[in-house]
Amino acid sequence: MSKLKDKLIKETSWSFALKACTFPLFFILNIFLARTLGVDKMGEWSFFFSIFTTLLLLSNFGIKASMKFIAQHNHTDNLIQVLNDATKLRVICISIFSAILLIFSDQLAILINRVEFTNLFRWAALLLLVTGFVEYLKHVFTGLHRIKYTFIVNVSELTLKVVFVILLLTWSLDLKNIIWAFTLAVTISVLAGFYLLYKNFYTKENTSTQKYFKEIFDYSIPLFLVSIGFSIATEVDTIMLGLLSTDAEVGVYAIAKQIVVKLPHFSYAVAMGTMPVFAKITMDNQLKLKRLFFRLLGVNALVFIPVVLGILFLGPYLIPLIYGAEYAAAVLPLQILTVYLLVFTFTVFFNQLLDYQGLAKIRAINIFISTTLNIVLNYYLIPKYGAVGAAISTSISYFPYLILNAWEARKLFPY
Repeated sequence: MSKLKDKLIKETSWSFALKACTFPLFFILNIFLARTLGVDKMGEWSFFFSIFTTLLLLSNFGIKASMKFIAQHNHTDNLIQVLNDATKLRVICISIFSAILLIFSDQLAILINRVEFTNLFRWAALLLLVTGFVEYLKHVFTGLHRIKYTFIVNVSELTLKVVFVILLLTWSLDLKNIIWAFTLAVTISVLAGFYLLYKNFYTKENTSTQKYFKEIFDYSIPLFLVSIGFSIATEVDTIMLGLLSTDAEVGVYAIAKQIVVKLPHFSYAVAMGTMPVFAKITMDNQLKLKRLFFRLLGVNALVFIPVVLGILFLGPYLIPLIYGAEYAAAVLPLQILTVYLLVFTFTVFFNQLLDYQGLAKIRAINIFISTTLNIVLNYYLIPKYGAVGAAISTSISYFPYLILNAWEARKLFPY
């Protein structure tokens, strides 16, 4: 167990280093965007990027399945073949989704009643392609227990985004400049990531005769259903706000949402370094892993309960100070979303536990229930309450997801 403990400490340390660097970079980027674009244009960008994020989540078909198989076959003779087949699946899927976005950009813009987004969607097709590869690399390195390479890819990506966005928006406030900046940053990070992957894991000759493409593909199907639910659950509030309310409401809500979405990175950091060991639960290690899992939940509670209290009391002062007085209306939605924040941090651990144990199909059903509730609540609350209504809907709808996933997870540790 000491060897496992040393491994967990090492990987978790890299995870925290990753979050410690990317967390401030993310907020530097979004504070600059908020102050430079203003509330209305920030809302316009947030609405567009929420749709793009949804498409990206859908295009991630096969990513988590690949991570599961890579983690299971790490340090075996089958690893190279798993990597080869996983990469083939990624190339096929992300190419198809990028082509669809490029071809149907006109129809998508018309569908959401934003004809001005047509050119943005066209340029975003290339961004979708390269972002699909960078997300794949992050999951691959996580499955390989090489968080230090995830660190390199993530930090380079966000650093370059900040640099290119500042340069291009200083030149012009056209929203397509943000897409160009993101595309340049992600492309450089993808090249660096594939170099690290090839240099460190393709040095041995591939001796495996077994093919894993079909296995990865088959397990990707329930995960794809989960991604549909997850993409809707995480972005439906912003999208419906853009459809049923104003750009100003979207801009205000975007500030609150960005904060609560990024704060769970502590949970992701812990999970990234620890959860791969739950890919193999046996009678011999079941009790130890059960104790480890509950310790992880306890640490999460100790961290985020004070964070939630801090947001409730300090939010009214910090939001206008950091983002500007025009974003003061973001305070109440942010305070309401602390409920979502706390619930979401716990779902991180339950989600990964179920995924590593091949229970993605169960998670797909659970996320469908919560997503349906979220859409119904948004439909009734957004027209009347705007950003506040979206915050209430999001916070309420995640409770069933957490409870149902926790119920399934307890079956893995019956003793």
